[in-house]
Amino acid sequence: MEKRERNTATGTDPVTPAQRRAWRLTYITAKPVMAHKYNFTCDQIDINGPFLLVSNHACNADPILIGLSSKDMPLTYVASEHLERMGVVTKLLTRYYSIIPRKKASSAADTVKSVLRALKRGAPVVLFAEGECTWDGVSAPVFPATGKLAKVSRVPLVTYRLEGNYLSMPRWADSSRRGRIRGRVVHRYSPEELAKMSPDAITAAINRDIYEDAWETQRRDNVILASRKRAEGLERALFICPECGEIGGVQTKGDAIFCTKCGMRVTVDQRGFFRDGRFSTVREWDVWQREQFPRLAENPAHAELFPADGVLTDLSAGTKRKISFCLDLAGGAMVIGGEHIPLPDFSDMAMVKTNRLLFGWNGDYYEIVSKHGILRPYLLAKQLYSIEKGRE
Repeated sequence: MEKRERNTATGTDPVTPAQRRAWRLTYITAKPVMAHKYNFTCDQIDINGPFLLVSNHACNADPILIGLSSKDMPLTYVASEHLERMGVVTKLLTRYYSIIPRKKASSAADTVKSVLRALKRGAPVVLFAEGECTWDGVSAPVFPATGKLAKVSRVPLVTYRLEGNYLSMPRWADSSRRGRIRGRVVHRYSPEELAKMSPDAITAAINRDIYEDAWETQRRDNVILASRKRAEGLERALFICPECGEIGGVQTKGDAIFCTKCGMRVTVDQRGFFRDGRFSTVREWDVWQREQFPRLAENPAHAELFPADGVLTDLSAGTKRKISFCLDLAGGAMVIGGEHIPLPDFSDMAMVKTNRLLFGWNGDYYEIVSKHGILRPYLLAKQLYSIEKGRE
């Protein structure tokens, strides 16, 4: 493959010498590690010059996995802006890697401008357009404006699909499993092809190309997942018991997920499926769980759910304070430091990993970091009330 060096349109190198050296070191170090630990293989991207790559997103290692498809050129990643607030890690990332910060739970207009500027100077840009890692192993639709961005960028569009990454490194887990991960270049769209397509058609093509159902892939490939903690952490994703319908009793240990209130117990087998019980996959349980939220919201007893402690940061003002918080599902509110805030009053809400909740409120931007709290219910509750508000 011919090496990509300079942007022929501007005659400038889109990355610094330090970034190029850092990527070469990362590549030669990470590739054998990923190959050994996860049986990772990938296609190589053979495009000279800038391009926009859109991929599915299932685990925190996805940027490295995709980067290994570009041996000679460091990629620029659109990533959560929380990476700008990680001290020494932030300094290293800023100096040696190219990142476009994306402020979750806020407008993406500034991010789009940064992406277009990076492409113009010759940098290949990676976009995880679903917005967050999947919780249940199935891809979500990308942002509707993704097709428009691809069209106006006037560079090649690469659609990329990662398979096996969810079951090897589930978002909800603290540990990984030795499974098998494959990175595939699904399609390369030239600027001429994109010019003939409408933005909606491009978005539809992206959704079709990068769609991944981890459970269907696993049924086809039947990969053994080496781990003694296959269920641990699942309570972060699955928190309503399918037997008694109660909240707060679901716990995990080893390969078991169980309910302390009714005694329900199922195990996760070596292929990631539930061995017994009502559901066979995390996806099936999660679909059912989402359907239960409206019913739970009608119960006046469902206040002070998922209580936790954490640190609240006003990112607009830079202030921090320790708080206790909980979810008042019946009242349609989140209780932060004793203050009831109706869920519709949040301008938006998003999560990073499993322990950071980001939201907009009263024109400001906030983050709650909790070491042990289960935060996903807050996000689902916000989505529920947003849907209900839209129906009014």
